[in-house]
This record gives sequence, C-alpha cells and structure tokens, in this order.
Amino acid sequence: MLSRWIGRFAPNLGGVRRTTFAPDLLAGLTVAALAIPQGLAYALIAGCPAEMGLAAAALPTATAALFGSSRFQVSGPTNPISLLVGSAVVAPAMAAGISDPVPRVLATAWVAGLLLVGFGIAGIGRASRFLSDSVVVGFATGAGLLIALGILPKLAGDTPPLEPAGGFVPAFWPHLEAGIRSLMNSDARTLALAAGVPAIVLCFRRVSPRVPAALLAIALASIVCFGLGWSEGEGAVATLGPLSLGWPDLHAPPLPDPETVLPPALAIAILATLQSIAAARTVAPASGPRFDPDRELFAQGVANLTTSVVGGIPTCGSLSRSAQLRAAGGRTRFASVASGIAMALCVPWLSTWLAYIPLAALVGLVVLSGIELIDPRTLRRATATRSDALVLVATLAATLMIDLVQALYAGLFFSLALLVRRAGRLQLSEIVRAGGERFREIAVDARTGTHPAVLLHLEGDLNFAIAPELHDRLSEITARGPRVLLLRLKHARHVDATVLETLRQAACELRAGGGAMLVCGLTEGMARALESSELAKVVGREGLLRAGTRLYEGFERALTETRRRLAPLADEEIFRGEPAPSDPSPIEDAPQDPETFTARSSVGTMHESRSKRGR
Repeated sequence: MLSRWIGRFAPNLGGVRRTTFAPDLLAGLTVAALAIPQGLAYALIAGCPAEMGLAAAALPTATAALFGSSRFQVSGPTNPISLLVGSAVVAPAMAAGISDPVPRVLATAWVAGLLLVGFGIAGIGRASRFLSDSVVVGFATGAGLLIALGILPKLAGDTPPLEPAGGFVPAFWPHLEAGIRSLMNSDARTLALAAGVPAIVLCFRRVSPRVPAALLAIALASIVCFGLGWSEGEGAVATLGPLSLGWPDLHAPPLPDPETVLPPALAIAILATLQSIAAARTVAPASGPRFDPDRELFAQGVANLTTSVVGGIPTCGSLSRSAQLRAAGGRTRFASVASGIAMALCVPWLSTWLAYIPLAALVGLVVLSGIELIDPRTLRRATATRSDALVLVATLAATLMIDLVQALYAGLFFSLALLVRRAGRLQLSEIVRAGGERFREIAVDARTGTHPAVLLHLEGDLNFAIAPELHDRLSEITARGPRVLLLRLKHARHVDATVLETLRQAACELRAGGGAMLVCGLTEGMARALESSELAKVVGREGLLRAGTRLYEGFERALTETRRRLAPLADEEIFRGEPAPSDPSPIEDAPQDPETFTARSSVGTMHESRSKRGR
C-alpha cells in the first residue's frame, strides 16, 4: 500500500518525448510572458510587494506541474486567491498594527499547503464534485466586482479599502464609493494609461491567442510613459520603482500562530481546491488520460509549501494561464515546468526594466482581470435551474456583503444544502399497463394501489433523507388494499438502514392485511444488502428477485410471480391500465433516441419513458 501511495503522488513528467520538447518550451515561454504582468497585478490585489507575485509564478509553478496530473494546468497567483489574501490576511494584520504583513502571508501559505496536501491524500479532490458550480461562479463574480472597484484608489495614490466590512454592512459600497472618488481625483495621464492597457490587451487578443497581450500592453504603456516624460518631475505618474529581485532565496517560513493563520489558510485551501479542479476540468482534453483530482490537490499543496519558502503569495490553478498554455501548443506538463523555470531565471535580469512600469497600467490590467471574472455565458450555465440560481445569488450576495472567508463558507453551506435537498427528493412512480402487453410509468396518484397488484418504480439514492416521504407514500398506497406490491429497484442505489426499515414496515403492513411485497430488478450489491436485512425475513428470499442479463428479465419474472399469486384473475383485473398518449412502435421500427425505447420479452412488449430519469 505504501509503494502504491508513493507511486500515485511521486513527481513525474509522463508523456515527455523528444518531439514534445520544442512545443512545450515555446508554450512555457509564452505563459511566462503572461505570468509576469499577472504576477505583478495579483500582488497589487493582495496588498503585497510586487516581488511576491513574481516569486509565486516561478518555482511554485514548476513544482505544481511536477506533482500534478493535468497536462495543461498552470499554477501560480490568481485573482480570487489574491483578493482573499488581501482581505483575510493582509488587512487584519495592518489593522492590528503590524507594519510588515509578509511573514503572516508566508505562514498562511505554509499552512494552506499542508492542508491541500492532506486534502489530496484524504481523497477530497474526488469529493469536490459534490460542490455546486453555482458557488464557484457566484464567488468569482463577486470577487471580480470587488477586484475591479477595489484597485481603483491606486490611481489617485490612495490605499484600497482592503479591510473587510464588519457584520452585514455591505463591503461593496465602500469599494464603489472609493472607486468613484479615485476616478474623479485622478489626472488625465493615469486615466489614459489605465484605460489604454485593457484596450491594447483586447486588440492583441483578437490578433492571436498566442500573443502575450498583457506583457506587450504593459511594455507599450511603460514606453509611452517614459518617452513622454510622465514618470519624471513634479506630479510624475507613479511607477513600480526599484524591485529587489534576485535568484530564488530559499528560507523557512515563520512559525504560524494557529489562531490567526488557520482560518484564512483553510479558506485559501478550500478556494484553491475549487478553482484548481475547475481549471483542470475546463482545459482537460476530450481524449487521453483523465486528470486525478486528488493528485492535483496534492500538487497545489506542494506549490504552496514552495511559495512559502521562496517568498511568494499563495497559489492555485490558473484558468487564464492554463488556457494560454493549451492555445500556445503545450503538450505535456513540461511546458508548465519550463514556464516556472523561465520566470525564475529571467525575472532577475528584468528588474531594471520592471521598475519603469506605471502603476496605473497595472491598475488597468487588474480591472480587466476582475471584469473578466464576470462571464455572462458561465452565469447562464450556472443558473440553469431555479435552485442553482438561488445558490449563485446567495453566494454572490454573501461575497459582496460580508468578508470573503465567511462568504466562502456560506457558499459551501448553500452548496451542501442544495445537495441534501436533491438527495432527499423521492423518485417514486407507478408502472401501469398501456394497452396489450405494454407498460409505462406515470406519477403516483390517488388511484395508485386500488387494484389487486400495484407496480412501483423507485430509483435514485435510497438514503435516510427520503425515508419519511417514502413511508408516507407507501402507507397511503397499502391502505388502499392491494394484495401484491411489486417494487422495482433497477435504478436504485446506496440503500441505507433507514430506508430498509421503512420497506420492512410497509411489508409488515401488507402481510398483516393478507398481502405481500415483491422486490425486483436487484443488482448484485442491492441484492446482498436486502438479503442480509430484516426485510428478507418478511418478504422471504423468493420475494427478492435479482435483475437478469436480458433487458427486463427480472421484471418479467416478477410479473409472472404476481400473476401466479393472483390467479385466476386476468391482467385487466390485476394491473391498473392507463392507455399511453401515443402508441410507440416496436423496437425494430422505432428510432433509437435517449428519450423512449421499447423492448420485447417472452411475456409481451414493455415500454418505458426515460424522461423521468432526470427527476
């Protein structure tokens, strides 16, 4: 087991070939060109020195690729993580009178890395599929608004309102007020630079997705600012200034204070989980090996441990850089490794040039990145149902009204509440004769159970959440006096003790009135669960009918047993009949679509609507 565990999480660069080296190297350099301006901008969002954003996009990117599983995933600083660092780590430290919040940021990254490594080992990556996309989209939309508005005070030389609002005072309005005030107080030069960078980026993107649009836009803004003399003399446009960039300096992070570091570290780890898996899923190829979500979390943990050692801000999977790497022709994870190494080697040589970057140009890039988090197409997909829309709106409102850590936890609560609600939805229908030997499903109604035999179809997860409603429905049906209750469980799964007890009670009520329960369509696992339960003692082993190898074989045997017990009654007297709205053709004449199908059997022909499967 230990060797298998080591093999699963050990670093590797599977798939690297001589033919992939050149495309991966070129794609890595392209991503590094994008990571430079993004690293600077995201450090600005986090309220950290610019050097920390560049450090987070160097060696942590390479280590995440070495330990990851996604071919195109690129890790490093991101918008939402940087905003969370600024509001949950930097702002409280500044409010507590700590002049240098960098040690706390590094300690938080260290703890978040340990948590992510634990998430990967514990299998949390696979469990993350139960979290609604509406939560991620709602949080990202709110974060985009706060990022775009919160960075605007930098135009006027003011400090962005990083400190989160207390209680339920909306954090959105202080950001909006400060943003409007900064626009009114800024001079025309800074506004021109801030507006020009996004315009140039969008123009370059229309030319080719492989063009490092952000880097070229920042470079052009710097050239214009320097060439026109805006960065010199009285009232000069603010620039980044000298940066203390050098080769990676490895040092142990400071010892964390659990009381102050653990809450934001946990929030960062959870957000990194959601964002990294969503990014890896988005850029995953349609064919080829699938990425391992647990290994991805392990890799993100290693990356955050690395960033705490090299002096960077916390990291996670970046969708924009991952998409850029795939568009640039990257083929293996070596492309991400090349990007990280290129950043580590080249950035120290660029420190002199980076000092001339106008701060207003980075503000414009940050505003653009915040606006791009608000994606109308993603919003439409995440609000496909009413419940998903409610979760998204609730998460968005929480993000704008309370601090981001609480908003993230609120979003997770909304997601789990939605999951429990859906898991507790009873999927019970009645199977009736549709004319001749055909059968179809209809909704359970007041006539269900009024014939000698009632055929019920129960599907979905059979957990304790549906037990109360299932008990009430079965009690209503058995009270109408059927002599045989046939329960089909072909598409049911994960039965628990509470549901088994509910079925046993219904079987006892039937037996007390001279009736019987039959259960058919049992898969191997379901059959073992029922045969070892108290239900088997009530219905008998002969009342538990397994599914056959042929379509509807188990249902046919159950119909035969029902007819035998109710002989000499004819089918018209035994089963409830409800003619179908339209008479479907036999299977050999019918079109094969996912909505309806027919199947012939030795008993006759059974027709069943598949439209109910999604309920």
